[in-house]
Amino acid sequence: MNESEKIFPEDRMTSRERLLAAYRGRDIDRLPFWPKVTNATWRSAQSAEVQALSDGELLDLIGADGIFFCATGVRVHRPHVHQEFHHSDECVITVTHTPDGDLDERWDIDPDTTSRHPTVFAVKTLEDLKRYRWMYADAEVVIDQEQLTAARAQVAAIGERGIVKTCVGPSPLMQLVEYAIGVVETHAMLADFPDEMAELMDLMGDLRLRQVEAVAKHTPADMVLSIEDTSTTLISPGQFERFCLEHLSQTGRIIESAGPMHEVHQCGQLQALLERIDTIPAAGIEAFTSPPLGDATLADGRRLAPSKCLVGGTNVMTWLTPPERIEAAITDELAACDDHRRIVLTTAGVAPSGCPAEVFRRIARWLATMPVRM
Repeated sequence: MNESEKIFPEDRMTSRERLLAAYRGRDIDRLPFWPKVTNATWRSAQSAEVQALSDGELLDLIGADGIFFCATGVRVHRPHVHQEFHHSDECVITVTHTPDGDLDERWDIDPDTTSRHPTVFAVKTLEDLKRYRWMYADAEVVIDQEQLTAARAQVAAIGERGIVKTCVGPSPLMQLVEYAIGVVETHAMLADFPDEMAELMDLMGDLRLRQVEAVAKHTPADMVLSIEDTSTTLISPGQFERFCLEHLSQTGRIIESAGPMHEVHQCGQLQALLERIDTIPAAGIEAFTSPPLGDATLADGRRLAPSKCLVGGTNVMTWLTPPERIEAAITDELAACDDHRRIVLTTAGVAPSGCPAEVFRRIARWLATMPVRM
């Protein structure tokens, strides 16, 4: 390793080597650290100088390890479904035309975070449920060679600066809960229309796994991340076991047999699910959120999901306190663990815009001096 591949002069590993070792439970030279700042939500509140930095330059400024994302290189073609998108500063309205009629949905844009959230869901009635079925019954998985070429070039350019992930998912139930029907309405439809919902979720699961197979086979990324967003504030442990667990396990088996690592993105209240999550073929749990936003500490994760790398360990509230309190909170989380294997410290969720680059830079340098217990 030459000096240009180091983040700090005393490093014995590149960022890529450190992250891969952490995911695999091997020895590391120091704790990996990746604040989630390479996104529009955090950047939009920073100075013009910080906003102008590339992702790599920003991570260099902070002294953070590098986790990057590339396109999947896979898209879905629906011969009999057509969508219209109407954009404004406040929202995006989508009209989906199917052979059985139209679906209307609205996503409002939060001006402070530039993020979008569904406020009018596409599926509201049994007739909508039948129309939504077309999104999955009329779907062909297509390889996008242009995306793949760009992804390969991106991975080559990143080199030893970090690892690269691409994303799939979520599982059918979480798709319906978060994006298509809504939390309360999904549970009502599961009770009122069990046969129609079962058929729909079977179609959804089949398409998802076909997408996963294509992504895993062609991606140049190190890891495929299942964006699941599971939390027991959205579904019950029983529903997770009944509707999600086998889908995620199949996803993991497909990905790992093709070569990349698999990771599950599951955030929020996970305590009751950790032993089940530990059975999923996956290298890690990403966005592992500490209390009070989550309900599991790093020590809980090490005890209940020992095969998984825990990517998180803090929460957004941690990073809105003075640096001394941030250091104390991290120290307490790590001290409760038997060792520091399979831990990648992050902000869990997106970094809060109220925490500036200077604070992340200070914490990165402090962590670089912390002894790791192997």
